[in-house]
Amino acid sequence: MLNPRFGFLRLLFCALFLAVSACQANNQPDSAASPSALPAASSPAAPSAAPATTAAQPPTPNAAQARTAIINALLALNTRPNRMESVTVLADGKTSSNVIEFIPPERKHIVSAQEGVEYIVAGGKVYMKTGADPWAETQIPPATFLGDGAVSAQSLGATVSAEQWLRSAELAGKPVQVYRYQSTTTTSGVELHSQTELWVGADGLPYQMIIDGDILSASSDPSSGENRLAAAAAHTTSTITFDDSLQIEAPVK
Repeated sequence: MLNPRFGFLRLLFCALFLAVSACQANNQPDSAASPSALPAASSPAAPSAAPATTAAQPPTPNAAQARTAIINALLALNTRPNRMESVTVLADGKTSSNVIEFIPPERKHIVSAQEGVEYIVAGGKVYMKTGADPWAETQIPPATFLGDGAVSAQSLGATVSAEQWLRSAELAGKPVQVYRYQSTTTTSGVELHSQTELWVGADGLPYQMIIDGDILSASSDPSSGENRLAAAAAHTTSTITFDDSLQIEAPVK
């Protein structure tokens, strides 16, 4: 039987790569050149002054360029060690804060303070710790947290659509490009739809995701006692740090 705590958390691990936000594009208008200066009154024959110039605006990425930037950023999440801190608010107001550390391709450490549960995926096994209880090996398959098979640009590209550049911005004092996209995936037979705003640094890495859409939640069927999986509306904000020094080890032998 599915652990109810595990059910609530599951989409935070399976579907953070869905989505795009309701924010509208905020493209900067093109700058107009200043008019030429009038000739000096004391010298009618003097040529007009050169037109004043403004700094050139970088070209706005088109849909194809936005798609490439988005897929490359999402691919980095699956190929480089990173730490993701997420706050998810469900439609009923319930809030969950989670931290996910990931060392590709098969090590993950997941902590949810509100749920009082912690997971480690390492060495092909999943370990769980609840409250003050000791770590214990579970029967949860690692693919539940890691996905099935290697992630590629092609597999990511198959889930995203409606890619668009929104605006230039700053995040923690650093310049970023903000994109959005829509995504549809199927997890445990449940179709999940989301919209994501993705904040990408000059290095091409994603540093923030703001997701509006579905997450996978579990609820108990009173008649059978079985847990049911269903899509639940949620708003998630995730900040990401890339750290090659991360270490994740199995807690028990």
